[in-house]
This record gives sequence, structure tokens and C-alpha cells, in this order.
Amino acid sequence: MVLESVQMGLLREGLAFPVAMVAALLPFRLWERLPGSFRMVQASLASGLVSFFMAAAIGLPGFYQHAKGLVSASNDAMLKVAEQQIASGMREGDPKEVRFETGLNALALFTFLLLTPKGWLTMYLGGTGGFRMAAAWLGDPVGDPVLTGLDEILWRRRARRRITHDRQTREGLEGPAISDRVVSSSKAEIPGCDLVIVSSRRKPGWERGVVVYTSTTCYRIGDPVERTIAGNLRTLYPLTEHTDLEAVRKSVTYELPV
Repeated sequence: MVLESVQMGLLREGLAFPVAMVAALLPFRLWERLPGSFRMVQASLASGLVSFFMAAAIGLPGFYQHAKGLVSASNDAMLKVAEQQIASGMREGDPKEVRFETGLNALALFTFLLLTPKGWLTMYLGGTGGFRMAAAWLGDPVGDPVLTGLDEILWRRRARRRITHDRQTREGLEGPAISDRVVSSSKAEIPGCDLVIVSSRRKPGWERGVVVYTSTTCYRIGDPVERTIAGNLRTLYPLTEHTDLEAVRKSVTYELPV
């Protein structure tokens, strides 16, 4: 029984690592959703190594075929020009006009990488594989750059839609924007403060502990409270006069409503 359990554990481990290597292509932010048994750093290193070897397997034969084609085309062009010159009656001693473009042969590697689909794939697999190997080796693994970029674009688009939807929903609950009102602590039913600002919109930066400077004095904000008043959502900011010697870490300027 113990032997069978060990064998099953080894089998699961053997199957989990290849799956983790494929999962290592996913954007890094999604890795936290993967099973805890996946050794993602090691899998990312192995996945990058496999990509690098795939680049070599595609690139070396592809470059050989590309270079061979360039040489063949150059030889055909040279023979064609020579035949044309002979047919035109060129004799020995006449100026040679045979021009053979050998520059392309010297640039065969660059033309293969930059102008052919196999070259593009070789550069991508080799570059991203090497980058992911280095990142994993340094302890900061990353997923496939293209998948990560697409995920970032889609994630930002979803986030913008969600923020817009939440803002529109909240503004619907708040109703039209109106001027702030100042009420007493007892009227707002918020004890322990000197006054309360009733706002039809949330104020950016107004959080607990923030100091509010006015033309007459300064206050410290308590815990903001949200309530529905007369059918509209309102945010209440309790203010207490700032009279102690506590350091001011964050502050805002505000003119109290009349």
C-alpha cells in the first residue's frame, strides 16, 4: 500500500511538471490561481529552455535552406548575364560587364531573421525563451511576453469598464450634485466630533486622519459615513478640531460652506 502511494505520488509529480511548464507561458498575475503543487520557478526555467531549443530546431534548418536559395539564385543570375554577354558578341579582351551581387549572401543571416516567417519565429522563440530563463534564474519569473501584453490590454479595458460602471451606478444613487452642507454632531447622529460635512459626492483624499485646513481653523477627519438622505446617497465627514500636537502627514484645504 505504501509503495503504491509512493508510485502514485511520483506519477502525479511527473505529470504536474510538464503541465506547469505550459502554464508558465501564462501572465504572471494568473500564476496564483494555479495549484500549489506546481513548481513554477523551475517550470518557467525549463519552459524557457524548451523555447530556446525550439528556436534552434527551426532556425538552423531554415537558415540553411534560406542561404542555399540565395546562393542558387545568385548563380543563376550570374549565368544568365554571362549568356547575354556571349550572345551579344563579347570577345576576349572586351571590358567585363558581369556584375554579381554577392552582398545578399553576406547578409543571409539578417535577411533570414528579418524577412522570413521562420526567421521571425526563431527570433521570437529564442529571444523570449532566453529572457524567461534569465528572469526565472534571477528569481523574478515572467510569462510569455505576447500573452502578458494582451492580458494587460484586456485587463485594463475591463478595469476601465468596471470603474465607469461603478461611477455611473453611484452617481445614480447620489442624484444631482449639490453644494456641501454643515450640520452638527447631534443632528448627524455622529458623536465625538465638532461638526459634520454632508457631501453629495465622495471627496478624493478625504480619509480618516487627514487634516482639513480652513480659513479659520483646522480639523481632523474621522471615519466617513455613507447614508441615504431624502432618497439620495450622501457621504458624511465628521470633523474634529485639530488641537493636539500629532504630526500632520496628509492634509487638504477646504472652505467651509456658509
